[in-house]
Order: sequence, then C-alpha cells, then structure tokens
Amino acid sequence: MKKNDISIITPVYKGNHYLVNLLKYIEESVKNVSGYQVEWLLVNDFPEETVDTPRSKIKNLTIRLINNERNLGIQQARINGINHCTGKYILLLDQDDKISSNALKVHLKNIIKADVSVTNGYVENEDKTLKKIFSTKNQLKCTANINYYFYIGDIIVSPGMVMIRKSAIPNIWLEKTLKTNGADDWLLWVLLLAKNKKFTVSFVTTYIHTDTGTNTSKNKDEMWKSTEEALEIFRLNVHGYNELCRVFERRIKLIEGFQLENKNKIRLYLQNIDIAWYVLNYKGIKKYLFK
Repeated sequence: MKKNDISIITPVYKGNHYLVNLLKYIEESVKNVSGYQVEWLLVNDFPEETVDTPRSKIKNLTIRLINNERNLGIQQARINGINHCTGKYILLLDQDDKISSNALKVHLKNIIKADVSVTNGYVENEDKTLKKIFSTKNQLKCTANINYYFYIGDIIVSPGMVMIRKSAIPNIWLEKTLKTNGADDWLLWVLLLAKNKKFTVSFVTTYIHTDTGTNTSKNKDEMWKSTEEALEIFRLNVHGYNELCRVFERRIKLIEGFQLENKNKIRLYLQNIDIAWYVLNYKGIKKYLFK
C-alpha cells in the first residue's frame, strides 16, 4: 500500500448525508498541499448501513473505507482508523466538521518541529453564527500546559483542530478504550503532554465545529461519566500526577455544583481558590469567575 503524508480519519455513524459536503472542504484544503499525498479514511461505525464512499478527482487525495464489525464507539473507531492508515500525520475529523482551505497547509508548517499542531477555530451555533474557540492567544497557549486540562477541563473543543504525528500517539490511548463516549480526546491530550510531546500552536482559524444540539458533549450525564472514566485510566497508567488528578476530581464536582440551582458559583470558587486562579488566568481575568 502506498505511503501517505497525511491521514484524515473520520468515523461515520449514520452519516452519509454529511460526506459530500465534508469532501468539498477536504478537497479545497488538499489542493493547497499539492506536494503531499493525503488519504481520507472513513470508518463505518454503523455497519447496518452502507457508507456511500465519495469519489474525488484530486490527484493527491485518495479515499478509503473500512467497516467495523459492530458499533464500537468514537474512540475505537478512531483507533481502527489509525491502525489502518499509512500517514505520517493524523487529523481526526468528525463527520459534521468543517475545515478551512488552508488547514492542512498551516498544520504541516507547524508540526515540522513538533508532535502536535493546535490551531484556532470556530463554533457554529444552530443559528449559523460563528464564535472563536480561543478568543486570545494566551488561551491557545494554554493547550500546551497539562495543568489547564485538570484545573479547567478539555480546552480543545475537538480533535479536528489538531494534527498529530502518528508515532507520538501514546499506546495507552490506543489500548484503553472508554466504555462511554465523550472524553477520549481529553485523555489523548493529557497522555501526550504527560509523555512530554511537543505542542505548537497557531492562532489561525482552520476549523469549524458544528453545534447541532445532538453532539455527545451536549449530554452532560454521559460526558461526566466518560470524563471520570478517562481520569481513572490516566491515574492508573501514568505516574506522578496524583495531585492533578485530585484537582480534576474537585473541578468535576465544582461544575456539577454549578448545575444545581441552589449552588452559588462564587461561593464554590472561593472554596476552590486554586481552580479559580486558573480559570481567571485562562479567561484573562476580566471575564470574572464564570466559565
């Protein structure tokens, strides 16, 4: 099988209606890296439905499909894609995501001397308005600091704004699959940082996360269950981070407390002043204590 420079991996779950549109975004980005070979690997995670594999006339883009034997969930679908891909660099792109025409070009420039390239992006709300994911360069720089993932949470909205050197992906993430969807990307970032993999960042916007109202992150109960599961995997497999793990336990309880109507945010933050400091620093202090 021919080696590729970049592998874009997209798990597909009842997602045929997304693929033609996503192909257009991928093709526009691939055109701007004509010296690189790119593969788009579709992983069908709903084998009861046949995936209509799109076709492309772009010479440096190939499209392949693999079918899971049964529904395995987002992380295992991504892992299966990684195990089957041939690219040196990986972009994990969801079926309802969008990337800019310069996305691959920006990532390739950034990742030459790094293991992970993180860019800025937008969240597209249901009313089609766009909001920048990182409002300041300081927020984006925080993605390279492991502490923020424990004091605040997953500050990277989606893997679609991240390119990863395939050889840098930790074996723990490839071998320890979450039973509940949602927090596998948080686990990936903290494992990479715990292994001292180098992150490089760019304030350029290359990505749009579509908030459809049905994203996994919208299901708060499932998300917290997945987050606690990811934290336990990290705790059991990575040494030297017990204090940060305890911080994240408090952070989870803090946010859960916010969701109760009778809980006062300021009072809860005052009881967790170290977390409040990180939130203030991330927000740029002027935005007060609320996340």
